[in-house]
Amino acid sequence: MKVKKWLYFATQADEANLNGIDDGVCLPADSLVSISPTANNTVALYFKSVKSNATLAAYDSVVLDTVVGDAFEVANELVRYINSHPHSDGFIIVADDMATTDSATSALADLTVAPIYAHKSITGVNAINISQDVLNQHDYPMGLHYGVVPTAIAAGALAVNSHYTNAETAAKAYTIPSAAAGRAGDWISVLYSADISNGAAHTYTTTTDTKYALGSHIVVEGEDATRVTVVDTATTADNVLTITGLTNGDGGKGTRLMFRNITGDTDGWAVECIAKGQGAMSAASADTAFS
Repeated sequence: MKVKKWLYFATQADEANLNGIDDGVCLPADSLVSISPTANNTVALYFKSVKSNATLAAYDSVVLDTVVGDAFEVANELVRYINSHPHSDGFIIVADDMATTDSATSALADLTVAPIYAHKSITGVNAINISQDVLNQHDYPMGLHYGVVPTAIAAGALAVNSHYTNAETAAKAYTIPSAAAGRAGDWISVLYSADISNGAAHTYTTTTDTKYALGSHIVVEGEDATRVTVVDTATTADNVLTITGLTNGDGGKGTRLMFRNITGDTDGWAVECIAKGQGAMSAASADTAFS
């Protein structure tokens, strides 16, 4: 009988703190689809989603901290390590950060143990990212988050892993936290439920990062020969996204933004903005752009 192989990851140093799928997870080896570096000291393993119930779903990922420059060595060793256990019980520890035990038996609790890594170049588990949403053919590539209770937005700092509704009509300034202070896979989504007033600007500015990740983009949806589709992409110096309300123009209900921390490192925030029109949608787009 063929043994199904499972890969174990844990990101908590104290076993007592293992209380969620983002702290410890065992994933089937045959769901692994790729291994790739996300920085010079991190490697991401992408898996088919454990929560997928549709044709299209976000991948799950485990990001490992590694010795600088050892992405190839880690990838090579993981493939060899996985394939070298044909006669095991199928349970393979890839990276376990646990250094302190937990037990109802006092003699077995709070013992110091050594973390376990499949290769000497793995130094820890950076993040375990299990997709919370299922995408369908109507979603844009970066999507919105379903199954998350929305919060009414307020000016100022936005919290990671939060879905906001925006009914603000006056000028407002919002800030995105440091990418390096979070983890790869962190996200923020915003859905507009009101039209922005004419001339009022809503800005989304990174706080410590100097730019949005290349590939970030704004799509202003067209309506006719006057209000044509406009696409703006972030360049190497753009860390502000502005949506300016315009009568019969920009800043309409249904505008949505998805911010995604793609590296967990400086300048790691990527953003996709789908900007809807308002009113008669007869005015050409103006002042909705990166800067």
